[in-house]
Amino acid sequence: AIKQFPNRVWGTGICESHAMDMLAGMAKTGCKPFFALYSTFLHRAFDQVFQEVALQGLPVRLCIDRAGVVGGDGAVHHGFCDTALLRVLPNSVIIAAIDEPSLKAALAFMADYNDGLSAIRYPRDAVQLNDFDCVPFKIGKAHKIRSCKSAKLAILGFGTTALAALEAADSVNPEAIDVYDARFAKP
Repeated sequence: AIKQFPNRVWGTGICESHAMDMLAGMAKTGCKPFFALYSTFLHRAFDQVFQEVALQGLPVRLCIDRAGVVGGDGAVHHGFCDTALLRVLPNSVIIAAIDEPSLKAALAFMADYNDGLSAIRYPRDAVQLNDFDCVPFKIGKAHKIRSCKSAKLAILGFGTTALAALEAADSVNPEAIDVYDARFAKP
């Protein structure tokens, strides 16, 4: 991206707190900053996310890579705290992608969300393509990815866990279980 957009991409190295301050300043001037970082390294910038972004209601957009267990990257890279940390922030929106089309749809939603911090979390691993439709994101709304005529139960999954919910429904009774991709952890 740096080669393609040299005037729109900055690499700050391993300086997450500095990057968050810089993006807060950019958002204050009307820019629409997106910040790609590992989930586990978001901890390093939590004061800045809270004080410089969330309390001021600035529309900084976080692209949180390595959400969840990351295998070979090791335990210090497991991204399991970001949702809990960001949920406490005012006007924050937390999204998870189930696959590539939903990641693109979530990024489009975030580009238009200007009421505060937004974050999309996605796993380290490649995600499968699915055969269900990806409708545009609407704030706080889940997306039904399997509908049954006589559903007796519904399973709600957040991000790629919705794929595990589909597998669980298949193994129990696919004719009686609706499955939803929650999409949002907040609101």
